[in-house]
Amino acid sequence: MECITHPGIPAAGNCQICGKALCASCMNRFNPPVCEPCLKNHNASVARRLYLDLGVTSVIFLGVAVFMTIRNPNHMQAGIIFGLMLSCAYWGWQFLNRFSVPVMLASGAGLLAYMGLKFFLAICFGFIVAPWQIFKRIKEIRTINILKKQIEQGKA
Repeated sequence: MECITHPGIPAAGNCQICGKALCASCMNRFNPPVCEPCLKNHNASVARRLYLDLGVTSVIFLGVAVFMTIRNPNHMQAGIIFGLMLSCAYWGWQFLNRFSVPVMLASGAGLLAYMGLKFFLAICFGFIVAPWQIFKRIKEIRTINILKKQIEQGKA
C-alpha cells in the first residue's frame, strides 16, 4: 500500500478519520495522524461553529440595540448597554451549562426560579467570560486559517 499524498512511498499507517494510507512523513505531520482533506474538512467544521458563536453574539447585540433605539431614539445608550448585557448573557449561559441542575430544581416552580437565577448569573458571569471566549474563538479561527494556507502552500 502506498501513501495517498506521496505515490511510490510505502504506507506507515492510516488516516484516523477516513482510513487512507499515509507514509511516515505524513503520519508525523499532524496529531492525530490525518490526511489533508480530512484535516481541512474537520477544521472547516470547527470554524463554522466558531463563526456561529460570534454571529449569534453580534445578532443579539445589534438586534437588541437597534430594537430599543427604534422604540425610543432618545435612549440609544440604554439600547447599547442592554444589547451588550444580553449578548454577554449568551456566553455566561454557555459557561453555566457546565454545571448540573440540582434535582429539586428540575421541575415546576423550582425550575422557573432556577432559570431566573441562571439568567441573572449568566449576565453577571457573561461580562467576565464573553471577552475571553470571543478572543479565544477569533484566535482559533486565525489558527485554522493559517494552517489552511500552510497546507495549500505545502508548508505544513
